Amino acid sequence: MISCLLRLSDRLSWATAALAALAMALLFVLMLSEIISRNLFGRSLGFSWEVSGYLLGLIIFMASSWALRNDKHIRITLLRDHIPEGYARWLDLLATLIGVVIAGFFSAAFIGFCLQTWHGGTVSSTPQEIPLIYPRALMALGLIVFTLTLIVRAMVLFSLPGLLAHPPEDATMTTKGKL
Repeated sequence: MISCLLRLSDRLSWATAALAALAMALLFVLMLSEIISRNLFGRSLGFSWEVSGYLLGLIIFMASSWALRNDKHIRITLLRDHIPEGYARWLDLLATLIGVVIAGFFSAAFIGFCLQTWHGGTVSSTPQEIPLIYPRALMALGLIVFTLTLIVRAMVLFSLPGLLAHPPEDATMTTKGKL
């Protein structure tokens, strides 16, 4: 059961990381287009700075789960490296549970923010008037998946911590009869 949840969490993390990678590619193309437009035509693309901000937020929120699962988050290991392994596991569990509370709070707040945006029909204050529900909903999705990843991590740390010793089994996350 726990290993199934971990595999599902890994697949969700990979999917949101793929969206983050796509957003990063779009950000690159957008910024390159802005540079070319300014240098060749002497004018800025009016929407580039606004959209690049949305893409940056999307990259951060969507990549968080993958970074957590692959041990790419910044960690201060001074204490953990100097205590017995059994205590380190409980310290990691405590930190993960604190992360669940914080990420859960932000997820709930972002969901409320998205609902408010959707009901109010809020658009950006720029001439493009981009409906803000789209970037905000995608960021909320990233936060929700991150929260779920933390919850699954806490369950694994509590019951079968050895499962976390290995990164996701298939970097491409292709289905091979698993799940």
